[in-house]
Amino acid sequence: MNNKSRLSVNTTVGKIPIKNIWLLLLYASDYYKELDTQQKIEFEDNPEKIVELAAELYCKAVDKRLRYSLSNGYQPKKEILTRVRGKIDYLNTSRKLLLEKGRVQCFYDNLTINTPKNQYIHSAAYVLLNQLTNDRLIEKCKKITNRFKALKIGRSKNYNPIIDHYNRSNLQDNLLVSVSHLIHSLSIPTELLGLETVNKLEKTDAWLRSLFERAVIGFCRVNLNPNDWQITSGKRFTWQCQQSTVNIDKFMPIMITDLILENSKANYRLIVDTKCTSIFKKSSRSFITDHLYQLYAYVRSQEKIDDPLSFSASGMLLYPTVDESIKEHTLIQGHQLNFSTIDLRQENLKIKDCLLSLLAQIT
Repeated sequence: MNNKSRLSVNTTVGKIPIKNIWLLLLYASDYYKELDTQQKIEFEDNPEKIVELAAELYCKAVDKRLRYSLSNGYQPKKEILTRVRGKIDYLNTSRKLLLEKGRVQCFYDNLTINTPKNQYIHSAAYVLLNQLTNDRLIEKCKKITNRFKALKIGRSKNYNPIIDHYNRSNLQDNLLVSVSHLIHSLSIPTELLGLETVNKLEKTDAWLRSLFERAVIGFCRVNLNPNDWQITSGKRFTWQCQQSTVNIDKFMPIMITDLILENSKANYRLIVDTKCTSIFKKSSRSFITDHLYQLYAYVRSQEKIDDPLSFSASGMLLYPTVDESIKEHTLIQGHQLNFSTIDLRQENLKIKDCLLSLLAQIT
């Protein structure tokens, strides 16, 4: 099946249309923060064209970067030389009797443009070639791959963009790396198609939960005013333990929150925990007990005198669902607990509106 026929099929991952998966990937990406207002509108209004839009921006960014030359870096290298360079590998030099031949084996750092980062950027072009149906963009990507090959730059998906994200000497590459990371992410849904085994499906559910969590966090970071809101993810809560035995910390369960939204001016704090299951028990139309207990523990266990917001903090359980819309809340011992769902099978603009409505509740 060629690209055009393959992408024209209305495929889903976990019953969620791929175009909506791509929308979540956009929200979860660092690149979402870099887009201007018009670009955000184009991406969010046309998730089915997100690959083409990403390709347009990728090609422009690569052309601009190649015009001024790619950044370089030092890579470790091991080589047999006629003179010492860097550090001598004494063991192999002796084992291979290299000194008798007037040679020595050395370890040294070699300055090169064939770095993992540039290989990752190069690899993104191949991802696009497998996804695109636009002949003009396909031709552009082919030219880019030819230029990278001419520069003897390999390609690799094994690169962590976070490594160089805060490296000041590579700030000029951050935009290109973030769009490359988005492009690599866009290929994942199609790789998940056709899964049959239970184990793989469970892994897909875990992947969807992680994606949903990151998408909600990314959406909040862009759509909440940073001057008013402090956004924290992955924070580890500690239990307010007193008069404990020496080893109690070894056995207490860990509490790690998905997302905390805080506005000190408005005297407001919201602890959000995302799930990837039904909001109800399988046996009845009631909320899942363990989830409720977990959220209750998040808000009540943190109460302390020197943190006034802790006594009024709200909590939210947020579920990605299909064909289900729930928005309920209650006040328990001074803490508002919210139970909300977002139907990921609906149109993309409605998904955005649902996320904005959740933010509207707290702004």
